[in-house]
Amino acid sequence: MKSRLLIFLALFAFVPLFAQQGDVVLCEGFFNPWLEEGWDVKGDNWAVWYISNSANAGGKAREMQMSPDYNFVGTTRLVSPIVELEKYDFINFQFNHCLEASAGNLNVQIGIGISQDGESWESIWEDTVTGSIFQSQYLLTFDMEDWPSKSEYFCLYYTGEGAYVNSWFVDNVIIFASKKNKYGKIDDTDENGFVAARSHILSLKGPKAGTATSFSKMKKSKNKFSRIVEGRGRRNRRR
Repeated sequence: MKSRLLIFLALFAFVPLFAQQGDVVLCEGFFNPWLEEGWDVKGDNWAVWYISNSANAGGKAREMQMSPDYNFVGTTRLVSPIVELEKYDFINFQFNHCLEASAGNLNVQIGIGISQDGESWESIWEDTVTGSIFQSQYLLTFDMEDWPSKSEYFCLYYTGEGAYVNSWFVDNVIIFASKKNKYGKIDDTDENGFVAARSHILSLKGPKAGTATSFSKMKKSKNKFSRIVEGRGRRNRRR
């Protein structure tokens, strides 16, 4: 018990203060050389997930690494344990990641999905990636008012070909859950419950290290940190 507490505290030493809003309902830093109970990897073949003794995503070693085969085409998911959110109104979903692309015409999607049974998935956020992503910490906020269930599995997923991607590193997956204020608000949301004003990318390495970019201000660009990000509708189901 004491060792788990120390791991928890070590992880939070690298969490920015502005991200600590609400109760922590999921916290995983992948410190052990095995997946913790409840975590799983699902999806199409020819994509290999493993715990790497590296820190490319910007956390502390270890981290999850996904390396697709050159022939990979499809979707692969890193799946969390089920998260109980019945007493909350919205969540802040935070994770560190880094994507290493090779030369070629890269056009893949990364995103966050939810599922009530761990098999049928709906995307709640997705981003199209056309090049490498430096060490970054993403904080995305979702209003759960229209969610049919608040007992959900979450996943981080990769969809596309594997020919032009060397690895995708993921670390420090944390979900903060909270209730709305006395006026029933958290911030302006879009039609899908994605709260752009509260969501941002914090650059951990590279030319923009230490700077945060708001999703609501992002422009269409090939720049690694300037992509249009949308909260996907509940009807955009991925299986």
